[in-house]
Amino acid sequence: MLGFPLPYRDELLYSVIARHGVHSGIVSPKELLREVFGDTKIIATPDLPGHLTLVAALYPPKVGPTSYELLYNHTLFPLYAPFIGEQRRQQLVNELIANKRHSAHVTAGVAASRIKQPEYLRYCPGCMQAQYSRYGECYWQRVWQVAGANDCAVHGALQSAPTHRHDVHRHQYQAACFQVCVIKQQAIGCWQSCLIATSIEALLNFTGVPAPELVQWGNWYHDLADAQGFCRGLQIEHEKVSAKVIGFWGSEWLASLDLLPECSENCWLKSIFRKHRKAFSYLQHVIVLHAFLEPGWCFTDVMQQVASSRHPAKVTPPQVAVSDNTKLDNFRNRWLSAARRYGAKQARENGFGDVYAWLYRHDRDWLIATNQQYCIKPNTCRLKVDWRKRDHDNVRRLIQLRDSTEQDLWPPRRTKNWYLAQLQRNATIEKNLKHLPLCRLFFDRHCENIEQYQIRRITRIVIRLNLAGADLKRWQVLRLSGLSEERLTELAREFLQEIIRI
Repeated sequence: MLGFPLPYRDELLYSVIARHGVHSGIVSPKELLREVFGDTKIIATPDLPGHLTLVAALYPPKVGPTSYELLYNHTLFPLYAPFIGEQRRQQLVNELIANKRHSAHVTAGVAASRIKQPEYLRYCPGCMQAQYSRYGECYWQRVWQVAGANDCAVHGALQSAPTHRHDVHRHQYQAACFQVCVIKQQAIGCWQSCLIATSIEALLNFTGVPAPELVQWGNWYHDLADAQGFCRGLQIEHEKVSAKVIGFWGSEWLASLDLLPECSENCWLKSIFRKHRKAFSYLQHVIVLHAFLEPGWCFTDVMQQVASSRHPAKVTPPQVAVSDNTKLDNFRNRWLSAARRYGAKQARENGFGDVYAWLYRHDRDWLIATNQQYCIKPNTCRLKVDWRKRDHDNVRRLIQLRDSTEQDLWPPRRTKNWYLAQLQRNATIEKNLKHLPLCRLFFDRHCENIEQYQIRRITRIVIRLNLAGADLKRWQVLRLSGLSEERLTELAREFLQEIIRI
């Protein structure tokens, strides 16, 4: 595509597309999507956008960035890549580069993370003024949108723009400008957030070795605690680890991010120093690394150390020979009796742990074979949901929503997704509509189609112009309604001609 802008340093791809809309004078969000992607259903995603191959193809060959360069230099992908394992990293790369729908936020762990993303797009007034002085325009920088980095290391506290990261206008790319990003006096940032922002900037520019496996991270953190003298044998003294992290960052700052270490066994700080069974967020890693490593450490050295660590092979101790068959038969009979009564797993928890341990050491093969015969499957039955009651409660709420907004002409299109977004536990409702016939019937009858939505948009503009005493002109009504002759449906066209008479 001729004229598609090259991205600035550390600019979000979201911002590049928004700037193209400004440069081209495109007012309609759907028109911008059609020009860039050839599809009007693409969702404007600031952090992990997909369809990167389509965007890279807009640049001339050997001039613009490749899809891989867009991924690493103009999205927040580098925050997650080093900590999710090589297989999931490659899966995430393929999802974001491919020209299809993706579930990147689930794959990267963003959806389930305890680190809550900022609700609004954020900006630094000082950096924006510097951008305007240098380039003549402003753009959204990556580091502004990272949870935990709430301050600019140079100018101070970041400000929130009035643009939601995941807005109801989910197809709209909002460009950074001084009308949206009001220049305000910035408060001085705290040292913790400035330090995080510096580390985040370094992590965003890291494209080094392949991602270490989760087991390598667990082993490396164990060695890190051991090097600090926080191990008693093979056991980590988690109280000392917690005291060191809190002593470095301060309990108040950690609590503000919901990362203050707890006393429970499910504490994230204890889990990160144990065998990794799940990925941890970039912020948790950075907090631990700063508390334990000397000042001046860099991600390149850390990643190389973790990637070069080897997971020790599990060694099964050899069986001890038994000379007394009577003793062996006695232990076998005791375990058989317990396994028949309680099941293999529950027998160990009901006073027969010593029998299990003796047989594991002296007669392991027989023990494993026996346990397979007396394995009791866990009871996976859940409490039944009263779907009929839930159906009635939700359809009442939907009817209240319809009645309260029926006379309001300004809300967005009242689709099924719009109604669901107003309900509690909307994901559960959406996935179980087969059990909710009244809700299904409501959506079939009362959700707006495109024709109805266009007529409502035209109606509100006609009312506004009449109240202002202005003459009704067809081109003006269409423009203020965000419509065009090409996208106007037949029913809306008849409404303009027969009812509005323009």
